[in-house]
Amino acid sequence: MKQTLSQSWKFLTSKLHQPLPLNHRESQKLLNLLNDSFKRNFDREFPPGLANTDHSPNDHFQSLLMSPLLSVNKIQRSSALDRKMDIKQDAAQVRDLVFAVKQPAEYFRQRVASGAANMASAKLALDNQMKKALASPSVDAKDSIRASEMGALMTNWLWSSGRCEDLKFFKDRDFVARLMPFLVVEGQYKPIWEWLQRSQRIAAPSRNAGSLFHKDVGYFIKKLVQSEALYGQGLQSAIQMFLTNLRSMAQQFPAPQQYTVSELNYPAGVYLIWLLVAQSTSSGVDESVIHSFDRSLESWVHRPLVACYRSLIQLLRPQQRASVQAAQLISAIETCETQVTRKERLILIRVGLKAVDFLLANDSLKEAAQVMKTLELKFGVELGIGNKPADRTRDDEDAALRSLNLLLAT
Repeated sequence: MKQTLSQSWKFLTSKLHQPLPLNHRESQKLLNLLNDSFKRNFDREFPPGLANTDHSPNDHFQSLLMSPLLSVNKIQRSSALDRKMDIKQDAAQVRDLVFAVKQPAEYFRQRVASGAANMASAKLALDNQMKKALASPSVDAKDSIRASEMGALMTNWLWSSGRCEDLKFFKDRDFVARLMPFLVVEGQYKPIWEWLQRSQRIAAPSRNAGSLFHKDVGYFIKKLVQSEALYGQGLQSAIQMFLTNLRSMAQQFPAPQQYTVSELNYPAGVYLIWLLVAQSTSSGVDESVIHSFDRSLESWVHRPLVACYRSLIQLLRPQQRASVQAAQLISAIETCETQVTRKERLILIRVGLKAVDFLLANDSLKEAAQVMKTLELKFGVELGIGNKPADRTRDDEDAALRSLNLLLAT
């Protein structure tokens, strides 16, 4: 049987460090051997008759007996005291966690008052408050979230602790994901817009210097529109927020830095497109809002992909026949396919698959089959159903399939 790394490690360790005797008989035998060895060496160093000399063995024994290592009672008392302290600390931690579960908002208020609040305790409080809101059978989740005032509590703490100056809390995406629903439900939009305005000033000076920060801001914007769509006023309000922020950033960043506008808003924009398609029959989004969103594509989508995303949005227009919509999408995919990077090829596949889902849901089987055929012809390698070109290695194909699975999972 093939050994695991853990088993190999234990085997080598046992060879390097032999285990201690396991029973009393073996222990006594080892002690006798040590005593005999010590006696022989002691008699060699201190022959009998040296008791009255300057190098008396009594002095040697005295120095050994005075060693702190032989203070057995003190060590035992210290160990017992340490164990009692550990038990008390464990009990205190358990009480703290129980309090955090039962009264998350009050728990965090006390942490703030004592100066012990940090990102970990903030996430713990947000997590527990959301669980309480979702678990309550008698109270609406939004009402429970709103009554907790957790969003306002977190906002005040972020300002008072100085974390809003450099917006480093943007880097903690787990915190942002937990916080945003509370801010949206409580209507705490003022601090959100202030943070976004500040983030634009931080990101504007240099695209390269702020590239990691740009991704954090992009995630923040995505969580804002996601929370607004799911917990706030709905998808239409989320799209309007997105467009408002897009216009603000377009004014903030000069023309040479318009790529930054795309980088910051792309994750949120794509999320809204997927949600629009998924909720096509029940989204309740006005035609004028969809039209404005459609017109904004050029400002945040890489140009070769604009036509594909636009054709996907066109599927939502009921006045067009499904055959026309499918033809537009196929034409856009075929045009873009030769102009995009490998990563963007995967995006094209996802656009096509979303369109197929939509067409099947609307009983447009013929058009869905046409789109599927196009995807098979153009992206057979990425989908794992075509022959591998001569210039593409097996590693490239495997990497493409892994990336596609990640995209489809999001």
